[in-house]
Amino acid sequence: MTFYLVLRHHTTPPNADPARVADHLAWLRNQHERGTVLISGPSSDGMTGIYVVRAASRPDAEALAATDPLALTAQTRIEVIDWQVHQILGIGSFDSAALAGS
Repeated sequence: MTFYLVLRHHTTPPNADPARVADHLAWLRNQHERGTVLISGPSSDGMTGIYVVRAASRPDAEALAATDPLALTAQTRIEVIDWQVHQILGIGSFDSAALAGS
């Protein structure tokens, strides 16, 4: 499994549509329970949703992100970034030689 950072950029505040936000939160809860989304939350201004996806491939991560109810509007742009996680929660190497092979 590989990790992907998903950024969901909005041009209008997503909280203007409470029903869609409720659908998004139900979708997100399901993804957390399935283990596909590991961590999630909005930027402080609410204009960018940020989450970490665990998926077999980038196309799988992109397909998942495209099903987010808040991604289904013309005012939203999804960005998926391949993320080579080397350290998490104090686990991982900070040795440059170990990271050079990544």
